Amino acid sequence: MRVDYLSSYDRSFRRLNRKEQEKTIEAIDLLVEAIKGSKKPKGLGLKKVRKDYWEIRIGISKRIIFRFEPQALIVTFVGDHEEIKRFLGSS
Repeated sequence: MRVDYLSSYDRSFRRLNRKEQEKTIEAIDLLVEAIKGSKKPKGLGLKKVRKDYWEIRIGISKRIIFRFEPQALIVTFVGDHEEIKRFLGSS
């Protein structure tokens, strides 16, 4: 499965501290491995948040927003609850 990162994700990722960036990368890797194995990822809190958008957790307050497309995972944004609400409200 291909993973594409949108510019909105890149901008939000750069605002994270180093530890949060590492956790973000690990969470995306776990998600991709679970998808390849046709399993629900454990411990990531996978949840559909809108028609086309899903989220996974990275710690207590941070979330990664993404969507599925045929043969690709489109990683869209990473942030806290309020940032996610604002992002989803503007997209």
